[in-house]
Amino acid sequence: MAYIALYRKWRPHTFRDLVGQDHISRTLSQAITSGRIGHAYLFSGPRGTGKTSTAKILAMALNCKEGPTPDPCGKCESCQRIMDGSAMDVFEIDAASNRGIDEIRGLRETVKFAPAEGRYKVYIIDEVHMLTAEAFNALLKTLEEPPAHVVFILATTEAHKVPPTIQSRCQRFDFRRITASEIQGRLRYICDEMKTEADDKALELIALQADGGLRDALSILDQCISLSDGRVTEAQVQEMLGLVGHSWIYRMTEALAAGKAQDVLNLVAELLRDGKDLRQIVAELELHLRSLMIYQAAGTVEGLDLYAEPEDVLKKQSAFWKDETIMQMLARLHETTQELRWSPQPRITVEIALLALCRGELGGVAFGGGASSAKPAVPERDAANGPVADARFSQLEAKIAQLAAQLAARPAAPPAGASTSAAAASAPSSNASSVPAAPKIAPSMPRPASSAGTPAPNVAISEDDQLLWQKVVQTFRDQSRMSTVACLQQAAFSGFSGGRCYLTFPTDMLAQLTMRIYRTQVEQVLAGLFGHEMQLVCTAAAVPPPPPAPPKPAKPEKPPLPYEEHPADVDMDALPPEQQKNLQNAIDILGGDIIEPPPPISDADAPPPPEEE
Repeated sequence: MAYIALYRKWRPHTFRDLVGQDHISRTLSQAITSGRIGHAYLFSGPRGTGKTSTAKILAMALNCKEGPTPDPCGKCESCQRIMDGSAMDVFEIDAASNRGIDEIRGLRETVKFAPAEGRYKVYIIDEVHMLTAEAFNALLKTLEEPPAHVVFILATTEAHKVPPTIQSRCQRFDFRRITASEIQGRLRYICDEMKTEADDKALELIALQADGGLRDALSILDQCISLSDGRVTEAQVQEMLGLVGHSWIYRMTEALAAGKAQDVLNLVAELLRDGKDLRQIVAELELHLRSLMIYQAAGTVEGLDLYAEPEDVLKKQSAFWKDETIMQMLARLHETTQELRWSPQPRITVEIALLALCRGELGGVAFGGGASSAKPAVPERDAANGPVADARFSQLEAKIAQLAAQLAARPAAPPAGASTSAAAASAPSSNASSVPAAPKIAPSMPRPASSAGTPAPNVAISEDDQLLWQKVVQTFRDQSRMSTVACLQQAAFSGFSGGRCYLTFPTDMLAQLTMRIYRTQVEQVLAGLFGHEMQLVCTAAAVPPPPPAPPKPAKPEKPPLPYEEHPADVDMDALPPEQQKNLQNAIDILGGDIIEPPPPISDADAPPPPEEE
């Protein structure tokens, strides 16, 4: 006899055998007991959750020799034929390959005939959402008013693709994902019945990898039994599924938290030598970080179907980072997963992402760790610096720009203490009708007390100050924060004064960018050098007024004619009527007087012809 796969051999044959679908088995059992059997059912849910098995159980319950009964015997001829797929009154139709209107027309022709053996003719249409629109329309009338001996069971994994007109004619049952504990219990039951030894950790890992589908879990177990030598172990499951394993992920997490880039790269190289897939490495690291995030938020992972891990490891490694940091890391890994689909060099993509996590810098913004991380943590944002505060800053900018424009329009001279940029902004333009633009102000996001528009004081920059600033830039270069270095190199150092560091950028856009993104990093380095807090102030260089417009060139005078114009003596009455009319029209259109034509040019006065080359 040919070997039968586990998911076929252990298919449930009664409503009691259904795993994780108690609400459906109870409802159908009571409907059969009370005689309230519907003419059409719609079973929807993820793959491997029991839709087709429930449809066959319902067909057996309706046609069993002792039925209709919620507990089919499974021994009579009708039940046996339904189980092995040879029943003449149960039709299993694959809508993916029979999706046209012709197949539905043929179905409508067979519906009207009475059952050949049992009480009901049962039509099980799998993946019904694959039917065409014309096929659905052809099925509508038959589905709404079928003969009394016909029951339709429609199964689909994508119920949203089934037209509402079809759904309204069916009783809908939604199958839910089966939990990992329920799948593990079913696997343990099957292994005990088959006298197969299996470790609990191995079955737990299979249940997690099945992702809510019992059929997938049975398929994995079937492979693991074939691979094992009589006992299914966790190591065999990891080897068969190509999983990275907990020990590798824990080592990777510790290396990321400690900032050991070389260890991270060595781990990736070892995993690739062992034949592990890059996508699997990123996926399992995401699952582990998700467990750490939920453990920080809830204090436990009990009953959450997470990556199976001991609680002492979660407690230790969840202290490596803050919860918002783990969220940033998960977002970065999620982006990496998307990039792997199109990257020509997947290994480089993964190494870049892991090095970014290791160095604590994502998109130019550093994030900090927990108690055991050596990297500085990101300061928590004040409650006032939310979207409402951003809108207030924008309103203040607009008001300041309006007031500055009004002051610039006044003829009075600017105050003596005004800065160079303010004087340049208030200076009148060469065009009296135009008003010079007001200076822009780059808003300070973390603290509104320090404005990017504050001008730098006119102080002499000593050599010590210049060396200190070069040390600040070198600090970022040593930390490999090249985006910060590139931005700071665009600025001119304007000195330290009053607990502030002044930088002057060539454009206002660069000043605003530095204040919004790099200010926290620069102020942290300055505080480490000076031993106290230092505020960063970025300003834009004063833009000189536009040069005056050049005077318009004078129109050239009309060159003198080579002859003198003399009025012509024309007797209009002596001309023919047609010439009089044409001449008068010319005078009306062109205006002026009638003058004598120029004399003809003689051959002596004519210019010489151009010489041929």
